[in-house]
Amino acid sequence: MDQAQVVPTLPSESKAVTSPLAHVPADAETEGQLAASDEKFDQSSEDGKDLKNVDEAEIREQNERELQGGQVVIRDGTDVARYVVSTQDDGDPALTFRSFVIGSGLTALAACINQIYFYKPVSVSFDSIFLVLIAYVLGNAWARVLPTKSFVERRLPNQARWLAPIVHFINPGHFGLKEHALASIMSTSSGNGAEAVQVFAAEKLYYTTHSSRAVAILTVFSASILGYGIVGLMRSIIIHPSQMVWWKSLPMVSIYQTLHRDTQGMNKRRVKMFAWTSISAFIWEPFASYIFPWLNGISIPCLASMHAPARPRTIVKNIFGGANSNEGQGILSLSLDWQYVTSKYMALPLIQQANTWVGLLISYFMCLVLYYGNAWNAKHLNFMSTSLFNEKTGKAYNQTAVFDSSHRLVVEALETQGLPRLTATNIWYNITAMMAIGALITHITLFYGKQIIKSVKEAREGSEQDPHYLVMKRNYKQVPLWWYVVVLAIGFALGMTAVCIGHTSMTWWSYIVALGLGFVITPFSLILYGLLGTSVATNNISKMLAGAVLPGRPVANLYFSMFSHEVTVLAVFLAEDLKLSQYLKISYRTMFLCQTYSSLLGAVLNYVMMDTITTHKRNILLDPTGSQIWSGVQVQSLNSNAVTWSLAKYVYTFKNNGYGIIPLGLLIGACLPVIHWFIAERYEKIGPITVRKIVLPVILVSSGVTYAGSTSVQTSRILTGLFSQWYMRLRNPAWFGRYNYIVGGGLDAGAKVMMFILTFAVNGGGGQERAFPTWWGNPEASSKQYADYCGTG
Repeated sequence: MDQAQVVPTLPSESKAVTSPLAHVPADAETEGQLAASDEKFDQSSEDGKDLKNVDEAEIREQNERELQGGQVVIRDGTDVARYVVSTQDDGDPALTFRSFVIGSGLTALAACINQIYFYKPVSVSFDSIFLVLIAYVLGNAWARVLPTKSFVERRLPNQARWLAPIVHFINPGHFGLKEHALASIMSTSSGNGAEAVQVFAAEKLYYTTHSSRAVAILTVFSASILGYGIVGLMRSIIIHPSQMVWWKSLPMVSIYQTLHRDTQGMNKRRVKMFAWTSISAFIWEPFASYIFPWLNGISIPCLASMHAPARPRTIVKNIFGGANSNEGQGILSLSLDWQYVTSKYMALPLIQQANTWVGLLISYFMCLVLYYGNAWNAKHLNFMSTSLFNEKTGKAYNQTAVFDSSHRLVVEALETQGLPRLTATNIWYNITAMMAIGALITHITLFYGKQIIKSVKEAREGSEQDPHYLVMKRNYKQVPLWWYVVVLAIGFALGMTAVCIGHTSMTWWSYIVALGLGFVITPFSLILYGLLGTSVATNNISKMLAGAVLPGRPVANLYFSMFSHEVTVLAVFLAEDLKLSQYLKISYRTMFLCQTYSSLLGAVLNYVMMDTITTHKRNILLDPTGSQIWSGVQVQSLNSNAVTWSLAKYVYTFKNNGYGIIPLGLLIGACLPVIHWFIAERYEKIGPITVRKIVLPVILVSSGVTYAGSTSVQTSRILTGLFSQWYMRLRNPAWFGRYNYIVGGGLDAGAKVMMFILTFAVNGGGGQERAFPTWWGNPEASSKQYADYCGTG
């Protein structure tokens, strides 16, 4: 159990600025009183001892923060740590029988939902905000319905009061913030292996033999705890510092604090706002996704082209269509389906979003230019798809014809079948993905190297300045370093066992090479995500290296990539939860135990759910186009990359219209930040643009984002980000602080609860699909779903 003293928040009699999310008393907040930073850290005795380490110049700088309407405008991680998130530690226990049971139960629910969203036509990150709501309802119901210790002592005779400790163990009474947070974090940790398990989905869909369930679960759990071990070793760099904000965790922090603190003051209004937005999204979602799905891709140019001849309509569809999977670029289309817009764009910093918008414009331009310029014989294939095609016929590529029963290349069969081909949009995506990986390494090294060195130095000297870390350091024991070393050793052993006994076609030494690559790439991804709330997919470099060390083995390529790339992905998820625990003051040791347990449980459940979906929806997942409800775009891409990289010496060359530019992208991407750094050293601004605010890895990874899937959501995401992070944050910081994350969390909660219900009730998640009757807002569910509005007719 976590036991700690209550650390006071900003005193109400302070004199300088506080953010509305800092959870000072309601009267101080509503009257706009100012809380001086130096007074905040001038607490008596032990409270002030550690916090006095904050540099005086930094404190003075805090007091000069930009104000708008008497409120602080949040600019960076230091502002977040001091003005957005309260340092209060309620001192309540986190790990209880109740939180463990609720967390374990929600683990099953989270595993289901994460797998469902992996097979959707729009790629979304599931933030599990509605799991927070469900945990809150269950926890409070548990506290009120079950008997408590005081009830037993009052109502039962003396000889039966021995039951009191048992009753207290089952129901300790008030459902606190930390119990709530831990139960929710356990459930989200269960979904960390959602992507790793797709290796086995690809095996099941595309190959005649596949690994057993035991091997699959061992493999996913191995990748999970290997990622956790890396996070533990790097915690002083990626978790403790203020600048490592982990922006996507802020809506979660806001919701937890809103539901549990000061519910009679300002927070009472926040709870009402959360309730109303959740209910509204819950009611709206059936219209947007089931009854009237055209709302996911409102396109005026498509409507205007309804009666045009077939050829111009096709061009309009390719440019402006995007409601359906692989339909078009979705330029200027609007989506009113919040499950795809998500609150992510209400939380990410504007600098990150602006860089993404630049990349999006490049993606629009390049995908169209490459296709209509007939690059790589593009017009012979589909405009958008992640599938493999036969270079002679343009039809789906028969990959089983070129590999034997052990999933190894048969050269003679390859000569007969021909080389697999990719669509021009997919090639462009692969180029930008490789460039982004190269840019990630050099950009982090050049632009954040000094900050990393500073964090390491502070960790060694014990002079960390983040107020949240200082509270944790004072109140709770740190996890010993050797715990993480043991975790790495166990993860390594489990993975090696899976490689040796499973049908992976990997060698023991290639497994070590895969882990070595993952251990090199992971720190860079963690730092970028912690700073800006985004990361760069590194699976292409994994597949490239696998193609070099294990040529002609597509299944081995899948496993190699999982052990190198998925370790990085899982490390990011686990690190985000650790940062959340630091914000909420949950013991590091408690988090260590619960995350390890839920990762193991989640590995089992993710596999079971994947197996169910790929069994019932096999045909639609193998369809290169897919539908608006189900799509195998991500599994198709996973398999396509594995096959082509296993044939690297035939495919990724500059001969015979090959794809040699793709691996070359790694070097090009690595060079671009070097040029950028030299320019930034010479010029602070070029016109209105601050040179150092350009983040090339983010631009590059977004420069191929419209290569496949449903693209109609992009404009709505931009508008959401502009309204939240530009208009409200800069012009109405008081409203932004009080309600921004609550509104986003509420909309997510309502939309995703309803989407979960619809998935099993009508969308065939359990096997039987019940389609809504067709009408003009819900055209015939086929590859020509939107032909009447934006298709070829």
